Amino acid sequence: MSDKKKNKNLWILLPVTLALAVFIGLSVSGNITKNSDKNTPTATTEVSVVNEDQTQKQNDEVVNSKVTLVAVGDNLIHNTLIAAGEQEDGSLDYTSLYANIKPEIEKADIAVIDQETILGGSSFEYTGYPLFNSPWEIGDAAIDAGFDIFNCATNHTMDMGWAGIEKELEYFSGKENVVALGINADERDYNSITYYEKNSITFALLNYTFGTNGIPLPEDKPWCVNLLDKDKVTADIKEARENADVVIVFPHWGTENSHDVSDYQKEYTQLFSDLGVDIVIGCHPHVLQPVEWVTNESTGKIMIVYYSLGNFISHQIELDQLCGGMAQLTIEKHGDEIEISSAKLVPIVCHYNRGENDKFVFDVYKLSDYTDELAASHSQSGGTVEYYTNLVNDVIDEEFISM
Repeated sequence: MSDKKKNKNLWILLPVTLALAVFIGLSVSGNITKNSDKNTPTATTEVSVVNEDQTQKQNDEVVNSKVTLVAVGDNLIHNTLIAAGEQEDGSLDYTSLYANIKPEIEKADIAVIDQETILGGSSFEYTGYPLFNSPWEIGDAAIDAGFDIFNCATNHTMDMGWAGIEKELEYFSGKENVVALGINADERDYNSITYYEKNSITFALLNYTFGTNGIPLPEDKPWCVNLLDKDKVTADIKEARENADVVIVFPHWGTENSHDVSDYQKEYTQLFSDLGVDIVIGCHPHVLQPVEWVTNESTGKIMIVYYSLGNFISHQIELDQLCGGMAQLTIEKHGDEIEISSAKLVPIVCHYNRGENDKFVFDVYKLSDYTDELAASHSQSGGTVEYYTNLVNDVIDEEFISM
């Protein structure tokens, strides 16, 4: 941070004013850096312009900052979801998929989505299960809804091979202030940490997947996807811990369609805790799994873990696959101390039924906004408000549920 000395000469007023504008801009927006050298500063350099009274006030009082973060589960784009965005003129528009939930996403300082399917775009055929390829317009709609962090290391990352990853990287390269995690253009990116600064708090963001559905990584590009490997995870988190205020890990892990936390998840949870991680937000099982505070026995450090947020949007058919969660966290910085002052889960429901031309129409609702009238029109019967409420209460501890 560069200090600007007070000077009464009129000729410096303009530069000081410009510097102040830069400072305000940096405070409002998230600043992103990827850094592979743990001895170098990891956040964008701030320019601070203060007068003597302001300096004295900062010396006398602890400066406080606060960031709100939301995260949702799998953006799982099946064939019917692709068709839902087809317009009469041949274009694709998916803004309606996220319209109901957009107000919740937009008001957060940081919004995270698990991009389960590769955004390979029109370079490949648009496909659903089992080998997915999604239109770039899906990403456009999610960004329009307010998402700025995309977790791209999933078990479907290799569905279109290395060429698919290249196209996804190309897509995100043109999106200012949007971050794609878990995939890499080269080995240097693989060995780098993504830092994201918001409201004077520096976050380290890490995303890994347990595997790629048996599709091998290219022999000459083993760095293209971040895999859950203990040596890799340990090295990354140690570096991140030295340079960031808050370390967040987004693991793609767990047993599909199981509400129970697996031994594999527990093993990595212990590793994350031992390494000093602050927040863990998991995806992959397609259903909700518990939320809990984990206290490290050796250090006493507390970590919040969302084992699985379930699906965000999909055309899966089991009722518990249609009920996901939106993590809502508040992170505060008091001087050098970080506090997670709030950690909640807002239950959500993926709703779909047939509309005009027999095409499916999809929406995402907060459970608190869902009604039995809507449930009666869902293509999958039985998903009443009572059913989903009981499901959430069975899986998520009461202290974390926010309706």
